[in-house]
Amino acid sequence: NVTFAPEQLHPTGTRNQSQPIMQHATALLLLLLHSAAGSLTTLKDDAQFEAEVVQDPVVWGVLFTSKTRDDDAKSKAMLQAAHGLAAGLGHLMRWGRADIQDCKAFASEFNVRTRMVPRVLLFSSRARMADVIRLEGEPTEEALEAAVRAALGDQVSDEAKWMKTTLAIGGKEDL
Repeated sequence: NVTFAPEQLHPTGTRNQSQPIMQHATALLLLLLHSAAGSLTTLKDDAQFEAEVVQDPVVWGVLFTSKTRDDDAKSKAMLQAAHGLAAGLGHLMRWGRADIQDCKAFASEFNVRTRMVPRVLLFSSRARMADVIRLEGEPTEEALEAAVRAALGDQVSDEAKWMKTTLAIGGKEDL
């Protein structure tokens, strides 16, 4: 015998099952909104870096950090700014975090050293090159976004995902 509390009964006397369905629908909607907004991807090794950042046609911002400097105030502020931008610009570009010890080959290739972290590199080209994002003053989400938008210039709009540029060799007649 199953009995229901009065608040669980529909006015017709049957059990109201729409409440659990609505809770699941709300949870699913929040999950979808979070994934659409984007999040900061932790790049665990060079293979993941290659597959997700270098091979992706979408623009990436990667915050290089070091476990030895995680407690540094600047590192904490930069990490908070990167998390904020990943959520705020995640529908336009992707964001990742790479520890220089975990992604040694890429840290070396792009000349990122322990004394230089935290450092944000912008991968906006299909070529194996990146722009160093330099911030004046405190590392805030607003300052980081302004620097990224300045580096990309008119290459992007807020209408669609920001795609990496492809460098062409030769003139128009070669295309």
